[in-house]
Amino acid sequence: MEKQVEQRLRGLPVSPGIAIGCLRVEARDCSAPPIHPITTEELPDEWRRFEAALVRTEEELTALKQRVEAVSGATEAAIFDAHLLFLRDRTIMSKLKSELPLRMQNIESVYYAVVQNFMEVMRSVDDPYLRSRVMDIRDVLQRVLRNMQSGNSVQRMLPPGESKCILAAYELTPGDTAELDRKNVLGFVTETGSAMSHTAILARSLGLPAAVAVPRLVMDSRTGSPAILDGYEGVLIINPTEETQERYQSLRAEREKAYRELVEMRELPTVTTDGHRVHLAANVEFAHEFESIHRSGAEGVGLYRTEFFLLGSGGSMPDEEAQYEHYRKLLEECAPHEVIFRTLDAGGDKLPFEPNAEREDNPALGWRGIRVSLSRVQIFKQQMRAILRSSAHGKAGIMFPMVSGVTEVRRTLELLDECRLELRELGLAYDEKMRVGVMIEVPGAAMMADALARYVDFFSIGTNDLTQYTIAVDRVNHRVASIFRVTHPGVVRLMARTIEAGIPTTICGEMGGDLNMLPLLVGLGATEISVGTHLLPVVRVAIRHLNYAECRNMAQRALQAEDSATIRSLSRDIALKSYPNLF
Repeated sequence: MEKQVEQRLRGLPVSPGIAIGCLRVEARDCSAPPIHPITTEELPDEWRRFEAALVRTEEELTALKQRVEAVSGATEAAIFDAHLLFLRDRTIMSKLKSELPLRMQNIESVYYAVVQNFMEVMRSVDDPYLRSRVMDIRDVLQRVLRNMQSGNSVQRMLPPGESKCILAAYELTPGDTAELDRKNVLGFVTETGSAMSHTAILARSLGLPAAVAVPRLVMDSRTGSPAILDGYEGVLIINPTEETQERYQSLRAEREKAYRELVEMRELPTVTTDGHRVHLAANVEFAHEFESIHRSGAEGVGLYRTEFFLLGSGGSMPDEEAQYEHYRKLLEECAPHEVIFRTLDAGGDKLPFEPNAEREDNPALGWRGIRVSLSRVQIFKQQMRAILRSSAHGKAGIMFPMVSGVTEVRRTLELLDECRLELRELGLAYDEKMRVGVMIEVPGAAMMADALARYVDFFSIGTNDLTQYTIAVDRVNHRVASIFRVTHPGVVRLMARTIEAGIPTTICGEMGGDLNMLPLLVGLGATEISVGTHLLPVVRVAIRHLNYAECRNMAQRALQAEDSATIRSLSRDIALKSYPNLF
């Protein structure tokens, strides 16, 4: 086998950190076949195996065509003509012949990579007819792989014990990411995605190094190859040289040491140099994060995303009792601090609520957030009762996602009152003074902040969705990712309008963890910033180096700015001056 050379694939960095291990490559729609290396002498046998599989597949498809034709007629049976044509497609065969001697892996694994790449090209074309043919190609691929694997006893070559691997995938949904086994996955890299997707947000919450939008990732990566993932720069290094490995091992050790020093400052108050207090809380998704809340120095949980508990298992919704026990445990872990439970936030680019839900042409503007809950009242009330009951065991707050105006809030509060009454009738305890809040993610809600403030105790600004809806940029679309800017003047002014409504306001979006943007958020007057637990030590030290009066003056200038670049520059200048070492 020819000597492997170092290869660097570049994408977008979305979660910092360095992962060193072996690659595990997964495409979509069709499970990857077993992979093992081959020698030059084995090439003829590989081709014979492949040809035999093609013949068996051809026989299967021909028999299917004849059966359908006998039952439904020639028109319906003609679909299998396309299958048969693709089976020996010249482009695929030519690519396979060139790739096999380069990869020197069993032929089905190379065939899988070649066809997957072809399918992605088909998905990207504008012609609806060609895009629809992807399902036919996938069917052929699955049949060929099945026919090749019959009688093949080769075991899949993965990193030892399925551990210490870097996952390389075409795409990962938020659900996929939530289910990653932290013991087996050191980091991940995908061919699609954006820095503001929920998959990227989860990577940061999990503390997993990650990069997205890496061209030809699945095609150019091989399971079992040694690799380094640089989540700071968004680079996947395949077959790194000894020199590269030593450099990254040293860099990783330096970063970990610096981070430990920041963690040791967790008991220090989050106060600016001129005495302005900013509450610092944690965003939490998973039960395994509970123990890290105190360790990171969080002053409670500013956002608990309940959907990952409710929907993450892929099974049925937990009943009220199971929810109550789960929420109670988190409250006890966090005592004496407050935990803000955000009710189910499903739909759109997040976790799906119902597996067979009707397809939406524009899911970002569709059935998601509070709209899902208000259309499934019994499930909604079950969750609210569980949160209310848990509030008897600690300091709890409840928050509702993606409200767009007063009407939704009124209806939601009516249902919450019904839940309180039902619990009183059952003699079950709850905190009568539990705080109630709403997420400000929709421009309409931000414009009505003064009215909404009369109904709730606090706001929480979701900067990612607020940006998406304000400037009409899909945050998970890589084609427009470059114009997704949280510093757009319209977004910043809506944030200021929300804060000026006069009730406590938390920043719980990704903007809160951006060191460049902290001076702006502090200057706008946010009372709390809630970020992933791994970011808390860094954000604390940064805030302690800021001067509130200076940030306040800068924020007033930012509110008069006409473009994003000016606002970002104003905030970044203070950040670089105040805590240069953190960068």
